[in-house]
Amino acid sequence: MQYFHYTSYLLLTTMLFLVDSATTQAVETSQDDLYDPLALYLTWQQDPSTTMTIDWHTVDEQRSTVIQYRVPGEINWQNRSGSEHEFPYSKRTIHRVELNGLKADTEYEFRFGEDSKIYRFRTMPEKLTRPLRIALGGDTMHHQDFFEETNRQVLKYDPDFVVIGGDIAYADGLPPEKQGLRADPETRQRTDSPRPGLEDGDNLWYHWFNAYKNTLITDENRVIPMLVTLGNHETSGGEAPYFFALFAMPGLPGYNVLDFGDYMSFILLDSGHVNSPGGEQRQWLENVLAERRNVPHVFPIYHVPIYPSVRELDDRRVVPVRENWKSLFEEYGIRVAFENHDHAYKRTYPIRNDEIASNGVVYIGDGSWGTVPREIRRNDDGSFEEWYMSEGAEVMHFILLTIDGTHQHMLMIDSEGNIIDEYPQTPERR
Repeated sequence: MQYFHYTSYLLLTTMLFLVDSATTQAVETSQDDLYDPLALYLTWQQDPSTTMTIDWHTVDEQRSTVIQYRVPGEINWQNRSGSEHEFPYSKRTIHRVELNGLKADTEYEFRFGEDSKIYRFRTMPEKLTRPLRIALGGDTMHHQDFFEETNRQVLKYDPDFVVIGGDIAYADGLPPEKQGLRADPETRQRTDSPRPGLEDGDNLWYHWFNAYKNTLITDENRVIPMLVTLGNHETSGGEAPYFFALFAMPGLPGYNVLDFGDYMSFILLDSGHVNSPGGEQRQWLENVLAERRNVPHVFPIYHVPIYPSVRELDDRRVVPVRENWKSLFEEYGIRVAFENHDHAYKRTYPIRNDEIASNGVVYIGDGSWGTVPREIRRNDDGSFEEWYMSEGAEVMHFILLTIDGTHQHMLMIDSEGNIIDEYPQTPERR
């Protein structure tokens, strides 16, 4: 009798194990079978509190350009269709859908059909009712590993969005066979010359979007939106074929402004790569600044610095930017301008009329999000050569900007998570 009970127990246990294993296998299979695009990234073309633009890449011609979205907890999904166009020098298709009529400061779920993985995004507040965190920087990818290394530090701060000031994938507007990775991940040295072409079917932009998807989506599947600007490594012969195909914002002609309610504006500028810093762009910039005199947070971001840390002050790319934009920033009360291009970290003193002044503009950045840092120009005693340099470091880094009310605060964080600078300094407790 005891033998019968034991045998029955063993049989029941085995059956439960097999059922549980089959269920687990089914769940795992269903997860593995979920559709997931090759690349996924978000931005805004209009009001960030009520819209979101979703881009994704496929090589499946049958995959429709339709997004399903809802507020978590709602039963029904809403459908929104969009457009598609070619990825330059690639068999990929770029799909784009702009959602509008959304609720401010609200989290949404979205998917690409019933067989799709579910992602999330968050709209921005209409009014500045909570602090916003923004990660900024530029010059993002000498190697995919470098980009991902800094991204992992960015994600720890759960930013509302990121802003990248040019030199994104370092593809130079070239077909893949003329591209090449620019650094050795082991030695962390540049390998510009010679630069071997990539393998068939590869592209530096594939590496960049892989890194973004790997490291700038939270554990809860919230995709961090981005804003981007042009750099010299987006162009070839004055053309930027990838940039204008891949990014809905800033769009043509290559510069634009995005307003967040009446509390913040990001001015995305082209520092001479497709458009001259002077002429039409300068006039446009002056109009934009004049119209936003009463906006408490106005941030220009661009590639080539007005006050460089590595290059000479009379560098041929630097001079036109400084001659056309510096006086406008001063006239219209810009507090901080974000610069890139030099592959180092720098923060200037507040500057007005080429002098240190308490009511001047502070220039921050110089771009080395995912590139091998360059040496800042220094004297023999280690001090900075240039009078305008307040802080500097040769490290990969990003800038964490927090705005709260009228207050602006920045932490500069390197790719290992160390805080290398803070502006303005937090007062010490006594």
